[in-house]
Amino acid sequence: MSKKPLTLIHTALFSEAKPITDHFNLKQQETRPYKIFRGTNLLLIVSGVGTEAARSALRFILPRCRFTCAINIGMAACSDPSIPIGTLIAVQGGPRGLPRLPLETVSQPLTQNRFPSPTLVDMEASGFHEALKGTVPEENIHILKVVSDYLNDTILSRAKIDQLIRTSLPKWESLATPYAEKLRQALHTPLGQSLSAADKLALHRAGMAWRFTHSELKNLIDMAADFSAWNEMPLSERLEQNFPNREAAYRHLYNDWNALKNQAKSYSGFQGRVPPEKGKKIIATTKPLPGFGRCPVASPRTRCCNLLTLDAAEGCGFDCTYCSIRYFYGSGTKGSGAIGISKNILAKLKEIELDPQKTYHIGTGQSSDSLMWGNQFGILDGLLDFAAGHPNVILEFKTKSDNIAPLLSRPIPANVISTWSLNPQVIIASEEHLTASLEARLAAARKIADKGNLVGFHFHPMVLYNLWKTDYKTIISRIIESFLPSETAMVSFGTLTYTKSVIKKIRERRMKSRILQMPLEEIEGKLSYPLEIKRTMFRFAYQAFAPWHGKVFFYLCMEENSLWPDVFGTAYSDNAEFEEDMIESYRKKIQLKT
Repeated sequence: MSKKPLTLIHTALFSEAKPITDHFNLKQQETRPYKIFRGTNLLLIVSGVGTEAARSALRFILPRCRFTCAINIGMAACSDPSIPIGTLIAVQGGPRGLPRLPLETVSQPLTQNRFPSPTLVDMEASGFHEALKGTVPEENIHILKVVSDYLNDTILSRAKIDQLIRTSLPKWESLATPYAEKLRQALHTPLGQSLSAADKLALHRAGMAWRFTHSELKNLIDMAADFSAWNEMPLSERLEQNFPNREAAYRHLYNDWNALKNQAKSYSGFQGRVPPEKGKKIIATTKPLPGFGRCPVASPRTRCCNLLTLDAAEGCGFDCTYCSIRYFYGSGTKGSGAIGISKNILAKLKEIELDPQKTYHIGTGQSSDSLMWGNQFGILDGLLDFAAGHPNVILEFKTKSDNIAPLLSRPIPANVISTWSLNPQVIIASEEHLTASLEARLAAARKIADKGNLVGFHFHPMVLYNLWKTDYKTIISRIIESFLPSETAMVSFGTLTYTKSVIKKIRERRMKSRILQMPLEEIEGKLSYPLEIKRTMFRFAYQAFAPWHGKVFFYLCMEENSLWPDVFGTAYSDNAEFEEDMIESYRKKIQLKT
């Protein structure tokens, strides 16, 4: 046996040892004269019942190894029937917070209570303690007992003993190895807790066997969440292979995960699903109008149109798997789950000071969908009246809904542009839950155009998958066939962009979604497709719109400056020039509608 420092675990019965060897992934080393199990930093010995048996077993093993910590764990009777069966009691040492009772070790089982105060009774602890004196520091000797009966003739089954010990393990495993506490903390995070029971158990066993580093463990939890979301072979099954060491195990799992991220994913046969939620409550909010200011996602490396945002609602009733609105607003006002809609919005809009000599481009879809709430609390009437009273404002409604009845029921000012975010139906079905279908969105846009108002289309986010070229080309062809350039103010392109916190929250939801099955590259703290993939996608989409070049305003939304020349063959020197060109293009088309 090695002289490497070890933690010793002693049990009297194999039925007490079995859940421990499973939990710590210990392998049997010897069967005679004692069953001995070994792990990286642990050794467990089964002595048999009785004080002398415990003493003899420890005298056998102590000269062969160097132990820095020793734990005796097993069943004990209790004289106090008010203490529930299965309660873990610390007799000596033990983790903080455990109840404590004195213990008496006897040579024969007792069936009568002769103790005036609550006391535990076992048959091994004194022999365990005596054998360790002078070998293991006293502060590192731990005697823990699980209440099994009340000094009667009850004989527990092996299965019951296994269950009681297994249940006690989370309360004392940190004594066995500091790594066990690190592993427990990692699996106790919201993401760790969101994993399936099988994945959590497999990660625990693998962690105890191989001692994954902190970063490896964090990544493995991410991988487990992703494999489950993508409906791929779960981590628990992948860990069933025989790996020679920690490095080989981690490398194999990482390579599997990375290969899935970098291959062209398929939605064929895949059923996207989000966890069911209670219906969202809609409340009127009387607080000052939120969100009137510059687009909050602009950064120095992206070309921004300087859009002003004016949010009539906070929180979205749709459930797009990739959308940050639900995480930013907690699926509603201040994380309550309620959707806040501004009450008496026209009065609030009148408080906004606007320069009559300046043209403003204002969007209402930053914190919610612009049209899904209809005219509740008069928000659309208020916004439309605001636009009618301010011809120097270009007001944009951005939506994934087909809820246009309020717009069709009254005149729409010419300076209001209704725009739809579009994706192939397979992406809508799998990742844009509760939203209108592609057919419904295009039909709604056609009705608004028929009413004589401008429309627009956002291909944002574009999603890379095996049929992306065919499916996006089909949508673009339909738009060109169904709409005139004179009816269309703009077309934008953009793609998935995440902060690390949003990715974490996406994983924690335990969705069935392949939205994160994609290569990710970090730029300024945000993660998205590598630039070469974006360049390919945006250039393809723009070229598909060739008949509209020079007739409709095209732009990239929240994308790297360097992409513009490769996609459009030209670029803006700064955001102000971009904003001026966009507004001028919109103004010209609005003038033709008045």
